[in-house]
Amino acid sequence: MLSGPWKQKLIRYANTGTDYKLPMRTSLDLPRTILGRKITQRKNMNLSLSFQNKIKGEVIYDEMMSKYTSMRIGGPADVFVLPANLRDLQIILKHRGSCPILTIGEGTNLLVRDRGIRGIVISLKKCFKSIKQPVFYKSIEGEERALVKVDGGVKLSYLSKFVARYGLSGIENLVGVPGSVGGSVAMNAGAEGAEISQVLRSIKFLTLNGEIKTYSKSEMVFAYRKTMFPSKDGIVIEAELDLANGKISDIYLKMDKYLSRRGLTQPLNMPNSGSIFKNPDGEKAGHLIESAGLKGCQIGRASVSIKHANFIVNKGGALAEDVIQLIKHIQTVVEEKSGIKLEQEIIVI
Repeated sequence: MLSGPWKQKLIRYANTGTDYKLPMRTSLDLPRTILGRKITQRKNMNLSLSFQNKIKGEVIYDEMMSKYTSMRIGGPADVFVLPANLRDLQIILKHRGSCPILTIGEGTNLLVRDRGIRGIVISLKKCFKSIKQPVFYKSIEGEERALVKVDGGVKLSYLSKFVARYGLSGIENLVGVPGSVGGSVAMNAGAEGAEISQVLRSIKFLTLNGEIKTYSKSEMVFAYRKTMFPSKDGIVIEAELDLANGKISDIYLKMDKYLSRRGLTQPLNMPNSGSIFKNPDGEKAGHLIESAGLKGCQIGRASVSIKHANFIVNKGGALAEDVIQLIKHIQTVVEEKSGIKLEQEIIVI
């Protein structure tokens, strides 16, 4: 449990708007249960984090993760790194020692606990942002198609609009999906009956020892909101998509329809992480939650959205613990009323 001045800061933060700036921690601010670990880890890190003088990117200590998650929630990361390029990333992996690593893109589908993250967090927000020009070809069946290579840090929404300009069809359904291409591949993101795996041809995968591997679609295993790679841990740094040739006006009409629908049915104007639960077979998680009378249900400053029951929104100053308790409450009530146990889609760290 948090105690002392750090607890009071969290309480003040929980009762203020999102504009409140949480002061930088000092050693006196840290709870004892974390302080001892921090001292030990920082001693180890001084040896292993020699990369900070070898990379072009930025290294920040005790950075609040709430600045980098779409729900605007999350305690401090021991070390937060914004690599500038692939070489930076390889240097970090080579010199990290035994420090655990978490890689994030846009911070969607992610809930970071209030205590923060031990180890190194790598953000791809400042690198892996390029899209190569489409390479057009004709399939064996005579269909006009194109291959598009895109870096893992590119927003999926931006990619959808980029390929639409070339009249390329296949991911217009995903135009409203938040998050980066790399994260979307790792989670097999989907919407409106489509999944990114349907158009994926291959990926470039950076293993945690800094080695680059190329995997074809046949080497990966796709499931609902999950992709399994031949190498267990690593980072998707590039994806190659195989898209069909379509009519530009039709593609834009579809994207407009999907974006309009999302605007009407999802709380896009409030901090959220996207869908909280996976849809059970033959059911919609949002419908089950709404049928259980949980729309608007609130714990602390975290609330079930009144627009879409499968979304939890941060009403300003919510803690991760508020969200976690609300998730548990939803699961309990829905199971009592429907007999169905909802499975989390959001990743809690």
